[in-house]
Amino acid sequence: MKSLNSREIREKFLSYFEKHNHLKIKASSVVPKNDPTLLFINSGMAPLKPYFLGKEEPPQPRLCNFQPCIRTKDIDDVGDRHHLTIFEMMGSWSIGDYYKELACKLAYDLLVDELGFDPKRLYFTVYGGNKEHGIAADNESVEAWKKCGVPADHIIMMGDDNFWGPAGETGPCGPCTEVFFDCGPEYGPEYKPGGHFDDVSRYIEIWNAGVFMELNKQKDGSFKSLPLKSVDTGSGLERLAMVINGHDSVYETDLMQPLMDIAHKLLSSDNSEADMKKARMLTDHIRGAVFILSEGIAPSNEGQGYIPRRLIRKCVAALMARKVEKIDFTEMVNKVFEIMSDFYPHMKNAKEMVTYNLTNEINDFKPIVKTGLELIEKELSTNASSKKLFPGKVAFELVTTHGLPLDVLKSDLSGRSIELDLKGYDKCYEEHRNTSRVISRKGVSADQNQLEELVSTLGESNFKGYENESIESTVSLIIKDGEASESVAEGEEFLFVTEATPFYGESGGQVGDSGVAESGNCSVTIIDTMKVGKVHVHVAKLISGKLAKGESLTLSLDSSVRANIKRNHSGTHLLHAALHKVIGNHAVQKGSLVKSDRLRFDFQHQKAVTKDELDQIEAMANSWIMKNSKTDTDLLDYDAAIEKGAMALFGEKYSTKVRVVSFGSDSVELCGGTHVSRTGDIGLMLITSESSVAKGIRRIEAVTGVEAYKLLQERNLILRKTAEQLSVKPSEFEAKITELKKKSSVKKEVPKKLSAKEAKFDNKKIIEISGAKVFVGQMNADAAVLKDLGDQYLASGDYQIICLAGSDEKTIRAFAWVGDDLKSKVKAGDLLKEVLKPVNGKGGGKPHFAQGGSPNISEIAKIFENISDVENFLKAKL
Repeated sequence: MKSLNSREIREKFLSYFEKHNHLKIKASSVVPKNDPTLLFINSGMAPLKPYFLGKEEPPQPRLCNFQPCIRTKDIDDVGDRHHLTIFEMMGSWSIGDYYKELACKLAYDLLVDELGFDPKRLYFTVYGGNKEHGIAADNESVEAWKKCGVPADHIIMMGDDNFWGPAGETGPCGPCTEVFFDCGPEYGPEYKPGGHFDDVSRYIEIWNAGVFMELNKQKDGSFKSLPLKSVDTGSGLERLAMVINGHDSVYETDLMQPLMDIAHKLLSSDNSEADMKKARMLTDHIRGAVFILSEGIAPSNEGQGYIPRRLIRKCVAALMARKVEKIDFTEMVNKVFEIMSDFYPHMKNAKEMVTYNLTNEINDFKPIVKTGLELIEKELSTNASSKKLFPGKVAFELVTTHGLPLDVLKSDLSGRSIELDLKGYDKCYEEHRNTSRVISRKGVSADQNQLEELVSTLGESNFKGYENESIESTVSLIIKDGEASESVAEGEEFLFVTEATPFYGESGGQVGDSGVAESGNCSVTIIDTMKVGKVHVHVAKLISGKLAKGESLTLSLDSSVRANIKRNHSGTHLLHAALHKVIGNHAVQKGSLVKSDRLRFDFQHQKAVTKDELDQIEAMANSWIMKNSKTDTDLLDYDAAIEKGAMALFGEKYSTKVRVVSFGSDSVELCGGTHVSRTGDIGLMLITSESSVAKGIRRIEAVTGVEAYKLLQERNLILRKTAEQLSVKPSEFEAKITELKKKSSVKKEVPKKLSAKEAKFDNKKIIEISGAKVFVGQMNADAAVLKDLGDQYLASGDYQIICLAGSDEKTIRAFAWVGDDLKSKVKAGDLLKEVLKPVNGKGGGKPHFAQGGSPNISEIAKIFENISDVENFLKAKL
């Protein structure tokens, strides 16, 4: 078998399937879109679920690609020959086209004829059936392999390991047939029919040659037949490269060996088995973390952000255990980008963001490990019994309050031959979870699954809203109380679908249209419009008369609202383009909201956008507006659109044909929304705020058109009133302020403005509670300094809750800040009262900010002496 590097394997795989009429499609983001059943994309098929379920039409029945996948269930096995957290899955699919016989033949011919595998070293597993679920053995696949020339003693019937799926709790699934490579007698005994098949050491899986998607698993565990019989195949690139090139492990391939060399240097490795396993762990985990971080997922304590945090922290802990003082993964990060960014272009603009988040995580975690180890020593020195069984309650506090990962704690105790009281730990965990659990309910007329099922029989909506604001169409579906209905009576709220509509369904950040629908029999107010798959669903109330399915309606959207939405959507495109010009191409979109009265744009950036940069961005966008460029919309092939320079969001699923919206050469984006005819129609854009949404994600809000004019009027009114009070012209403000400052009789020295990094606290504590990071600090400073410091901490995005206390000559002053995401759970005023309890203080304010104080200045130390009460208060709230 001829050696091939990973690039050559990719090319051979894709060209082979393209030759057999498969369409090569783009890789999807590892972050799932509209799939709550998955934390990350874990298979090549996962992004294609809507095709297999019959909810969306595939661009072609035969598809192929390579797809990055994240799997963490085997994370503790990483370090052996072939387990990985992130891997590239090469896949081919048949959606309602060919089935088992051709699938097996395609796989066999590729392996033997194209890649040069010796057929004597290939073994094939097939599903043996499950009587409990009424699923028969897959004899059809057995016969298909035999037709390829596979001898019977190389075909092994297996149990439920050969029933694949679904990629989540529910979804497409079916029996599968897998191909294994015989690594040779040095890895174990040869398989004999009827005997044990060693699929761990001697025989290694190189291809799931056919998951035969014929069933759909339901929430209750039952199975329903799928509308289409389909084939899903997947072969891990790293494993295939390992076997083709005669390597012992995936870490010896050209994808991994350069990273392994760096890992050995970081460890000062002696190439022992233990060091080899640690080097493999570093290689896999940093590679996986880099890929996740490159998609804008920042490390956090919950959800998707927890995975890169866990991967990075395991690496940091491993190096700290080796007494490595300077932990720097820069060389390894650069190598990951060098190896992978050619195939995943979105990575090219993400290196700065990845390095920033990785460095922050390392710097945040090192003191946590140091503090945690010191507290372990303290516990062991004060309680002799802890040397035999380390208390679960203490362990829980180390993990939840001080942020020490449980696996780091276990590893440290194991090294000291001390057992951890896991039962006590689990008891504390359950008590905490039951206390902090929040249940929310929201009444809706129909949930997403119900709606998808109800509209599944309808075709794609005929959207006429690009050219028309009013059309006539027929009602094809009425939904009341989550069920299909034949009619609706006066005063009732309902959902309905028409064969065609001018109403834009909420998508791509743009809100849905509103307006009216009328006939001779009725009058309907359309409150909103949403998209369910490719169907536009109107949210409505019948004002008068009666409406029946099949009736013809005149649908007219609110033209003034639509005009404002178009201004804001086009303004968003210009804002995005200006951001790229001013702060860099890494400022890719992470979210947006386009309403009639404002726009909001979230983007990747590691620090606050400066006032000067905001001024440049605003000026640039307005210069493009004043150019009055014509808006061009083109329907192009995806590749042609990208070649034209159109901005696309990595991970978004685009059709083969895409709509490109251009404003001259200043902004070119893929977009399905509604826009102005010329940039001059936007009128004016004013930025109203810039803030942090999450670590590494910033948000700009702005207004255009009428709302921008209103804002200018408000600002002019303030200027006029101020000018009247100062008895000067607005142009003379600066001179007047300078004069007033000189005349000021205030002798008190203006406190020096401190940066958050310069601040020296007499007492401080950083707490992590239910994913929220809390900073509590006390220092000898007056109110102005404390207020400024707290604003800095909140703006940084590093902390979601901040409490600061200090004193002047007469009083204790205290402040509390709560981030927008948490103010519904805990009010700043309530938190401040808890902080000031020990000094009999008072305070109040708004949900996000409160201030207060106490005359008992001599008792300020009591605030920190009772800090555990504040922690308990927050734990109960969060």
